[in-house]
This record gives sequence, structure tokens and C-alpha cells, in this order.
Amino acid sequence: MRSHNHLLRGVLTFVAILTFCILLTTIFHIKISDSLSITPIQERPFFYEEQPPPEDPNRSEPPKKTSPKEPFHRRPQHKDDNDKKKDQSNTQDDYYDLRLDRGDDAEDKPYYDYHLLTSLRNNMGFYNKIDARKTGHKLFNPTILELPRDANITHDFLVIARTTHVAKEINGKKYKVARQVATFANLTTNYLDRPVIRTGEWSTLLLEDFGGPEHHCKRQPDMDKYVGPEDMKLFWTRAGEPLLIFTHQVDDETMCQGQFLIDVRAALPELEQALGPDFSSRLPPIRFAEPTGLAREPAPGQENHPRYQREKNWALAQSPFSPDSELLMMVEPGQLFRWKSADEPVEPIVAVDDQQSAVEEPYPPTAKPGKTWHGKKRKTCIHDVMIDDSHVHQSSPMLSVTMCNRGTCEPDEQNTVLMGIVQRRQDFPGASFTWYDRRIAVYESVAPYRMISVGKKLTYHGESDLSYSWTGSMSYYTNQTEFPPSNHGYLDDEVWLGFGVKDAAAGWLDVRAKDLIADHYMCQGASVEYRYYRQGISA
Repeated sequence: MRSHNHLLRGVLTFVAILTFCILLTTIFHIKISDSLSITPIQERPFFYEEQPPPEDPNRSEPPKKTSPKEPFHRRPQHKDDNDKKKDQSNTQDDYYDLRLDRGDDAEDKPYYDYHLLTSLRNNMGFYNKIDARKTGHKLFNPTILELPRDANITHDFLVIARTTHVAKEINGKKYKVARQVATFANLTTNYLDRPVIRTGEWSTLLLEDFGGPEHHCKRQPDMDKYVGPEDMKLFWTRAGEPLLIFTHQVDDETMCQGQFLIDVRAALPELEQALGPDFSSRLPPIRFAEPTGLAREPAPGQENHPRYQREKNWALAQSPFSPDSELLMMVEPGQLFRWKSADEPVEPIVAVDDQQSAVEEPYPPTAKPGKTWHGKKRKTCIHDVMIDDSHVHQSSPMLSVTMCNRGTCEPDEQNTVLMGIVQRRQDFPGASFTWYDRRIAVYESVAPYRMISVGKKLTYHGESDLSYSWTGSMSYYTNQTEFPPSNHGYLDDEVWLGFGVKDAAAGWLDVRAKDLIADHYMCQGASVEYRYYRQGISA
């Protein structure tokens, strides 16, 4: 009899536990997947089809457009306090994004000064690789030029990248010679179904015989042993010129390294062969048939300043509202020049006052009043954000972007800006690795070309401390919908970044243009129009 009682108790206990579990599952939606969670929050996957966000019914009308030549203080003023509050609400989203709402709970909100970029194609969101093993070279610091595609063209891209230096004795002196490799490549996938740009066997070294080794860097004599082309960057102009800008030694009384420009068709005849007669005939005549030196006039009394001795990392740019033939160069952040001719120095087109800018306070957003750092030597918004007066330089070519999705608005001088990557090199004491902070700097697309915002640090998904990245390539990916590929686009267009990984490998990352415009700090004097068009931009 006692055994039957024990059995009955066991059955009743089991039924009670089972009933409790069913009730708990029903009430709290217990779900077992990768881990146990109660009412799990829906997560956005790394790889998904982008859909345009729904139109905000409360979004205000665009502000009255003003002439870009009109000084900022002459733009439409608020008639009364109600109008002022209304216009301030137009830019509220930006300030919340920057966590500048300094309410009672502001200290409880986390602040992160980085913006994570993930690949559109990679099924894990990681940055992608360039596989150049068939060339026999170890490639890094790549620059990528998209090619048109049809039945007669077998390559998707031209890739130019740096390879290792070689020791060489020239005229009795020992040098380390920089080498640049050109090769054609295609977009494919690896065994994990992740995207890879894979080269073929063919490759060639570029501009090996250009210029002699003679040069002398007065302020950095240890650089005298380095010769050869460096820091190559490709750029499609709106007229259809495939241009290549690079650094090379110069035998000059003042300058020891300078910038040079050449049409890729002149440096690499194989490009026209790859394009075929149809596409080649649609390109304009070659304007830069040989390496053309680029130089700027030093400021009076600064002829011997180090910045004029080693000219590096100039960024090619074009305004979509200027003639297709006009070619601009961002030499230093905020300093824009125009190419005139092979016999003249580049022409400054930004007044000294407009070259200067400053970040809006407080910065960082957690800073106390009056504690925002501003540069003393380099008075620009990006130097303020990087909190550094030196080690900051241009990195990628510049693109223009209209701040709407393709087909939803027409580009104009108010909704279109220029953007480019700027990097800061850091060598940490006691650390065995170098690091590059990279940010997007945004400028007005027409005169006076003022800097108007700076992005948070760009972090590539898959990076680690021991695999730093140096980014030198940025271009729109048109996927054969436009020829030549444009340097102007829209928020939902793809932008491809190319970078070197620890001077040992080459990588690339495919993102939306809006990913590069999101999460920005405003510069002082950024226009009401720019703040308006930034509303709702998020990655």
C-alpha cells in the first residue's frame, strides 16, 4: 500500500512540474536558440536586403535654399521664438545621435566614439579579402578601379597594390625600392560562401623606370634611402578619365617627395586591351600621358617647413556642380586646390578663413562646459575631433553624395556634400603595433567648401589590435549600371573601401554611403540646410 502512495505522489509531482513548465513557456515565451532568452528582441542580421525607411509624417519641409556664396550670417533668420524652436527641432535627431541632450540622465547614457562597419555581402559581416596568391606577390594597401562588364570583358576590377620593398644598389648607394603591382581581378566567393576579390596570374610592376633616385629630405634624412612609387590611388573622373595619383622622390632644392598624376591608360596599356575597343572609344583623350608633377606654392616664409618637403596623400576630388574637366585636390584637411596645367602650381580655391573650422561643443559629448579641446597649429574640425595637431592626413579620394536615396530627390548645392577618409597614425608606447584612426570628413560641395561635420571612428568588423588597417581607396560600386563609374552617388548606393592589413594583406569592405554619413559630430557653422538633410540618416 505504501508503494502505491509513493507512485501516486511521483505521478502528481511530475504532472505539476509539467503543467508549470507549460504555463511558464506560454506566459514568458521561452525560446531556445543559440542561448536561452525570455521574449527575445528581434535582431538585425548582418546580411539583409536594404529597404528605404518609411517617410516620417512629422518631418518638416526643407528650409529655404540660399546661395552658397551668401555668408552664413545672412541666411534666413528666425522671426520669433516659436520659429526658432521649430527649426531647432529639425536637427534634434542629430543631437540625440551625438548624445548631446544633456538632461539629468545624460551621465547614465553610454558614449562610444566609434561606428562599426559591416559588409553587405559577407554572411558574417566581416571585412573581405583580396586573394592575390596567383600573382606571386604579397599585396597590401590596394586601390580598386571598377571596370564595365559585358560578354567581351572578363575582369571586374583593376587592382593596384603595394608589395614588399627590395634592396638595390644604384650608383654606389644602397636603397630600398618601393614597388607597385597592377593586376586584374574578379569578384567571387570562397568555400564559406564569403566574397573574395581574386586575381589571375597576370601582373606587372608600374612606373619602375620613372625618375632617378636622387633626392634629399633635409628634415628626415633617414627617408633618403627609400625610392620608388608609393601610395597609389585610383579615381574615375566624371569625364571618364581613369586617373592614378602617387608619391615619388623628387630631386629638388626644397621638396624631396612629391605628388604625381598619370592616366592609367598611359601607365598600363593593358587597361585598354581589357576594356576592348567599344568601351575604350567612349573614354576621353588622355590628358596626363606621363607622370605630371603636382606642386603648391609654400606660404611666405614657410618654404622649409616639413609639410612642403614631403608631399603625400593628396586626395583627388570633383564637385558635381563644376565642369567635368575640373580636377580638385584636397592637400590637407580643409585645404582644397585646383589643377591648372603641367607648368603651373595647383591653385588654392579656399580662403584662409574658410580653411579653418571647429567642432561644436561639448566635445566629447561628455565634456564639461569649457573643456572642449581645439587645435592650435591645425585649426580644423577634424583635428579637434581627433584631439591631435599632427599625424593627421588625407587618406582616400573624395566622393560626392546627395543625401537621399537614389530616385527620390534631385542633387542640388544644399543636399549634396563631399566626403573623404582622413587618418591619424598612432604608435602607442610599449605596444608592438601601429594603429590608424580613420574618420569621414564632410565638406560643402561648392565654394567656400567648408568642413561641416566629422564622423566617429570607423571600425571594420573583423579587425583586431594586431591587424591594423591602412585605408587608401574609396569608390562607388555601380555594378555595370553606369559607365564610367561615377564619383557621385546617393545614400543607398554602395561604396567600397580598400585597405592594407598590417602591411601583409589586402582587404575591402562594401557598405552603403549612408553608413559613412551616419554618426557625425557637427562643425561650428554647419548650415541649417545640412542639418535638415541629415535628419533620419542612420546606418
